[in-house]
Amino acid sequence: MNSSIEIAEAAKLAQKLIDRTVEGKLFWEAVEIAGMSVQARFYEDRFSTRLEPNLRATVSQSGRENLSFSLVENPESRDLISMVPSSLSPSREKVVIDVSIEKDPPYGYSTPQEKLLAGLLVDLYGLARRSALKMDASVERVLSYLDRIAG
Repeated sequence: MNSSIEIAEAAKLAQKLIDRTVEGKLFWEAVEIAGMSVQARFYEDRFSTRLEPNLRATVSQSGRENLSFSLVENPESRDLISMVPSSLSPSREKVVIDVSIEKDPPYGYSTPQEKLLAGLLVDLYGLARRSALKMDASVERVLSYLDRIAG
């Protein structure tokens, strides 16, 4: 269960991430989930962006109903971590924020802040997905092609 403080902080962060993504200042990438079957990948998509060398934000959707958002800090440099096999290196990641929320709960949201966060995470997830899959460029190519055919 998420606390009201976590909900409020996650909403502020989600709004800033949305703004920076729309401005073209943040780029997202799809996160492969090791060991997950192909069928299971259709039910969970996860997208991540690096805010600083040691700070990563992730947004995901499980099934059609649950949205998750996390902010994770790793105090060590990525270069140092990549030199040590993961089986030998204990994880030093610190979870700053980790919230999950239903997109449309059957009995409604408990608070207006939860409803706000759900809306923000829907938007953030959509933007992260478009960024990671480079959908805007693909759509532009298709529109250009259709214009050439029609003209």
